[in-house]
Amino acid sequence: MHNEVRVSRQMLMLPAISRALHLALVRCHRAVVDRYRRPRRRVALGLAAGIVVAACGGASSGDGSLGDAGDLPGPLPSGIEFRDAPPGAISSPDFSAALLDGTLVTAQELWDDRPLVLVFTASWCARCAGVHREVANVVDRYDGAIALLGVVTENDDGVDEYARDLELGHPIAKAGEDVWVDYAADEPPLVALIAPGGKIMRGWPGGVDPDELSSHLEDLIEVSANEDGE
Repeated sequence: MHNEVRVSRQMLMLPAISRALHLALVRCHRAVVDRYRRPRRRVALGLAAGIVVAACGGASSGDGSLGDAGDLPGPLPSGIEFRDAPPGAISSPDFSAALLDGTLVTAQELWDDRPLVLVFTASWCARCAGVHREVANVVDRYDGAIALLGVVTENDDGVDEYARDLELGHPIAKAGEDVWVDYAADEPPLVALIAPGGKIMRGWPGGVDPDELSSHLEDLIEVSANEDGE
């Protein structure tokens, strides 16, 4: 289920884009600022890391393989709600790819009910493992409310060792070249943030500062009524 929509590198990076697209993105940015300007409190994160991994399906299956179906996110934690992407946000290209155990997964399945962070990475890339780990550390703060998928090429023969070395507790998929082209991933690493429902919020060729990623995730989280009432 592969869409023909492609995200250009200019759509991911604000500098060096056409004037028309620049103006559109500026309007979109202002809409985001207006929407999210009201005070927010961080979603309570009360569960211990070990309990979260077990409850949310983040633990590996125990057979020595990592980055497989056992690392897919579990049910969305209760009390978590998300804001809609701003009007005019670009639709993310959906794609299907095989996890390291051969399980097929679609991006739409992951972004259907929660934000999805994609990390385009490679086993041979010197910087990629560090970027992937930093992103995973940010995602793990949200106790299963955010999905993370590592994406490598189909011919990355070193990915199993890469997954074992990192032990992130998040799935890794082998995707075709067309997926990399659709997301303007000319070379790894590239990080992309997708809002629930499939609208792309931002992309970071070369990686992203953890605090910046966390800030964008906070902008997507709607504090629940129960949280407001405390």
